Amino acid sequence: MAIQRKLFLLAAAFLTLAQTVFTQPAPAWRVYQVADGLPENACASVTIGLSGNVIVRHANTNLLTVLNGYDLTILPAPMTTQRRIHESPGGQLWAAASSGLLEFQEGNWVSHPVAEIEEHFKAGGTNEIPLLPVRQGLVLILLPNNLLQFNAETPSHLPVPLLPPVDLKVLGTLDRMSVARDGKLWISGSSGFARSAAPLRHLKAGDAWSLTNSVPPELETGYRDALPPTGIPALQVFDTALEPGGALWLATSAGLLRRAPQLWQPERQSPTRPAPERAASISADQTIDALPALPEEIARQGPWKSFLTARNGDLWLGGANVAWRHRDDWRIFTSTNQLGPEAVIAFAEASDGRIWCATPNKVWEFDGREWLALRGGFGRINSLCRARDGTLWVATDQGVHRCTRGIWIANGPEDGLRSVVVSAVIEDQSGQITAFTAAGSSVFNPDADIDAPRTFIRPPGSSENSFREGAPVTISFGGVDKWKHTAARQLQFSCRLDEREWAPFQELESVSFADLSAGKHYFQVRAMDRNGNIDPRPARLEFIVALPWYKETRLVVILSAALVVALFFAGVAFNRHRQLLRSYAEVEAKIAERTRQLEAANRELLHSQKMNALGTIAAGIAHDFNNILSIVKGSAQIIEENVGNPGKIRTRVDRIKTVVDQGSGIVKAMLGFSRESENHQTPCEVNLVVEDTLKLLGDRFLREAEVNFTGAPELPEVAASKDFIQQILLNFIFNAAEAMTGRRQIVISTERISTLPPGLALSPSAAKEYVAIRVQDFGSGIAPEILPRIFEPFFTTKALSTRRGTGLGLSMAWELARKLEAGLTVESAVNQGSTFSLILPAGGARR
Repeated sequence: MAIQRKLFLLAAAFLTLAQTVFTQPAPAWRVYQVADGLPENACASVTIGLSGNVIVRHANTNLLTVLNGYDLTILPAPMTTQRRIHESPGGQLWAAASSGLLEFQEGNWVSHPVAEIEEHFKAGGTNEIPLLPVRQGLVLILLPNNLLQFNAETPSHLPVPLLPPVDLKVLGTLDRMSVARDGKLWISGSSGFARSAAPLRHLKAGDAWSLTNSVPPELETGYRDALPPTGIPALQVFDTALEPGGALWLATSAGLLRRAPQLWQPERQSPTRPAPERAASISADQTIDALPALPEEIARQGPWKSFLTARNGDLWLGGANVAWRHRDDWRIFTSTNQLGPEAVIAFAEASDGRIWCATPNKVWEFDGREWLALRGGFGRINSLCRARDGTLWVATDQGVHRCTRGIWIANGPEDGLRSVVVSAVIEDQSGQITAFTAAGSSVFNPDADIDAPRTFIRPPGSSENSFREGAPVTISFGGVDKWKHTAARQLQFSCRLDEREWAPFQELESVSFADLSAGKHYFQVRAMDRNGNIDPRPARLEFIVALPWYKETRLVVILSAALVVALFFAGVAFNRHRQLLRSYAEVEAKIAERTRQLEAANRELLHSQKMNALGTIAAGIAHDFNNILSIVKGSAQIIEENVGNPGKIRTRVDRIKTVVDQGSGIVKAMLGFSRESENHQTPCEVNLVVEDTLKLLGDRFLREAEVNFTGAPELPEVAASKDFIQQILLNFIFNAAEAMTGRRQIVISTERISTLPPGLALSPSAAKEYVAIRVQDFGSGIAPEILPRIFEPFFTTKALSTRRGTGLGLSMAWELARKLEAGLTVESAVNQGSTFSLILPAGGARR
């Protein structure tokens, strides 16, 4: 019943926290809020994991935060339950749900059905089910009627009861479990407590349990220290958790609060406070010395207010000056010659024989010959104390200061002292340090903070950690103590550059270096908290002080050499460029000359081709002229014979005029065709051009080959050179005639088209519509394998036949068509004939 009353009073005390009158957390409280990285201030629950992490579930967001004292991790919370989150020593998270357990795996919460938990809630159980994750996959579940062990790695996943029925009857309703200091398990019930015989990690069904009715030491400490003696912030408290070391956690509406034992704890039974005079004369062996008899000349230097008998027998006297007796020789240190302190309050001896003394605001050290000021700025010093571990304690009006390993550390009310004014500091026989103030005594508790802070360096502003020579190098840094035991602003830092000696610890946030030598440098900084814990892994920054390029000897030499080489090659390149320009000019002149020669040769070739065509035509035209001459001759003879017959004379004269006009037309056509052709594009009627071309063929050609022309009506005019069109058509007609034997038949036609046919040998320029002139024969045709080559210069199929050719006819036709921006197509079938088409863009004249 006594246990139940304690639990009830503890719960009632926590329920009243939200109604306290305080509005701000006391200095002993450490607060975690959004500014510290939490997703929100409101915290619904808090638990302590076996690894020491703190797991917080938030009230308004479905998130939880895992804190390790230095940083935090935000994870999703389970959607199906609002209960506490528990953590195993390996960091595995578990939660109780209405149907069993939830395990956090790879970013998701996985459900494990547990029938006993489901039955508990179906029966109306509403209390929080205590869980204790032991290791990976193994969880202890404390229900009111039993302790279950759930193993997620077993195939059945059935929980195993661990408490025998007999023990359950003795314990009553189970409500709490806790890990003992020796690693075993304590369970509390309504009627008593049970402790496992086996360690927690090896606990199994059938193990023995020891029962007791008295509160175990671990739980008794928790009950006693759960409520702090100072005020609790006036916040809405949703949950509490207690660390094994006594730190109290509160999940509140305004953040997560932590109160841990401080460095200085109030002394429950204060020892007798030593008088200042006696404290000043305590020797190294902690016995009260009687002031020995002094020589008259030394006594006259008094009054002496403090003295110390050193372990080697030396006597030290303190007053307005300092007197030192060493081997029966006395020496006076006066302030007038700057050899010693004045107004000495107390002495202390270090373990290595050094002597310390205190004046009202300084601590001095004697090195065997002279007094040196060790530290000042204490305000007013009240006493000194040298502890057995070698630490020098200084009681001042500004708190307690101590020097350990050459490092000075200050403590004040924020560390638990009852007052900032400390009159004395002593060490008792057990080694406990006690500080005396007007408000009471405080005991030093170094175990309250045993974790060192962590140090970090803020990234410098310059890119790649590089600084210019001569520019100041400023490096900013900071630190964080575990669980904020020492506030960030109270941390002290020591730094060094390039493996030099560490600088004294100071409260600073940055350091600056001026006139650093060029090259690579290494900067290290470490933090120290108010308990003297020093970061064992100093933060390190590597940076470079770069010389300006004009001061870098090697770079200047390289650049100079590169400049010389560049100038040399620039000269070579310029000379080559001039030579190249001259050669280009020569080549261009030669190209221009060759082009002129080629154009002249092309014109001659074209004219020669026309002359060849004329030669072909001449054979037929000669016969026509013979016929004309025969008619003229015959008509002349008839006129001579019938001079007196005007009718016959008139008839024959008309006949002569007719044949003369016919011959004149033939001559004009030949003269026009034989002139050197130029690409003067004029509007042409295609049908008339074809008819004029046919007149050039003569009667003899027309007797050997039947030429039929069908002209399409209302053809649009084309802008082209008439001579070029006639030359192309004559080439097509002569090739068609030579492709046939026996009776030759050639069909010429014209057509208006709007769509270009496929398989163009030469594409015409773009136009809305076109006029096509087709020349069709019914000869041997062209084999498919040689069809792509018929427009190549000097390609001919007549080389080995009786009709020898030059291979230039169709190539000239292709060249003339290109100049006309016309198109060419060839359709051929072996032994059936071929059709050559000239496609002219319709439109106005083009130059």
